[in-house]
Amino acid sequence: MSEAALAAGIAPDRVLLPESVEEVQAVVLEAGEAGTRLLPAGRGTWLGAGGWGVDPGRGDPDGEGQPGGGGEPGSDGRQGGGTDSPRIAGTERLDAVHHYEPADLTLTAGAGIGLDHLARVLEPNGQWLPFDGPACDTGTLGAAVASGVSGPLSSRYGATRDNVLGLEVVTGDGRILRIGGRVVKNVAGYDLVRLFTGSRGSLGVITRVSVRLFPRPESDVTLLFGGDAAGAVAAARRVCTHEVPVAAVEVIEGDEGGVGRAAAVAVRLLGGVDEVDESRARIVAAAGAEPSAALEGGESRAFHGRRIGWEAGAAVVARLAALPDRLAETLECARAVAALAGGATSADALQGVVRVKGSCPGGDLAALAEGLLRGRREMAAAGGTLTLSQAPAEVAARVGWTGGGGEEGGLTSRIKALFDPDSTLAPSCP
Repeated sequence: MSEAALAAGIAPDRVLLPESVEEVQAVVLEAGEAGTRLLPAGRGTWLGAGGWGVDPGRGDPDGEGQPGGGGEPGSDGRQGGGTDSPRIAGTERLDAVHHYEPADLTLTAGAGIGLDHLARVLEPNGQWLPFDGPACDTGTLGAAVASGVSGPLSSRYGATRDNVLGLEVVTGDGRILRIGGRVVKNVAGYDLVRLFTGSRGSLGVITRVSVRLFPRPESDVTLLFGGDAAGAVAAARRVCTHEVPVAAVEVIEGDEGGVGRAAAVAVRLLGGVDEVDESRARIVAAAGAEPSAALEGGESRAFHGRRIGWEAGAAVVARLAALPDRLAETLECARAVAALAGGATSADALQGVVRVKGSCPGGDLAALAEGLLRGRREMAAAGGTLTLSQAPAEVAARVGWTGGGGEEGGLTSRIKALFDPDSTLAPSCP
């Protein structure tokens, strides 16, 4: 955990691994009394993502989002620099399965259970939790809920927030909240489950999660259609608007498509054998060509597993999003960013989301920052957004992680004050 924190640019005061919700509560209260920031984590693999773990009001008198710099007091009077190094509260020991009812397709487990472990628990009953957001292959259930980022399968199974039924959370002021429930039909008061999903630990430490499960599809087939970049986008849009239901449609440019062409369209079909066979025939007829390759069963699952871990190790990761019918424009903007970052693009055609990863070869960070700012302006003009998940510190300081603020920032601050009034929890909305 300490190594992961240092890799994320965070020098922790100490790393704590509580084994119960009561121990988490004690850790939070102790941090509050000591005036020390607390950074919630699962396995520690996503600590630096998106700028959530960097508070520009502390240890950064210039407000540039640099962790550990300076020594001036932050907005709450705490000292920056080494005296304000956060403690990390890892939940990886909260990994028990507390309730699993296969007949009801529901499960409750500790937030620290790995999604890989959870998959093995569900496999004997032919069930699964279709969380396929970036890096879900190495993360925990609690971290997946805290990040709230969904993947291509959300078009078929719903976003992460749609499949979280209940949560147990320790807030920044030490309260233990049990919200939602263990069943699908559970409606009472404000929907705090959705509020905490995606809050990245800024409101509380998630200690237990109840989720909705799904039967694992009998058949899993991915059709790969090769072509040039423009043709791939047009083909993807035809598939997305066709009457045949598909689980996911991705546009993958370069060699990663695995078809030896400039781009590939990966169409994933899930369901019963007869259903998938019929859908396959109709998709091929609509495309007017046989696929360059067809992956079935384990090959299909492995292919999409690699897509989940696609961003791993990248120095720059950006996410561009607009309406799906503007996919061509979004991809064009993403390609320009990828060229500056020395990387590649991957598009979720059903959602209109394009990811960019890069390694920053040559180190021209000023040009990269200007390209990202230009891309953000272009996306805003198209009614979309550009956000950063990973970036060198000087690039993040120049560009900003989200480009947000204003009224939204004020609302976020008011919500945080309700659950973490003393700002004990280190994460804050970037």
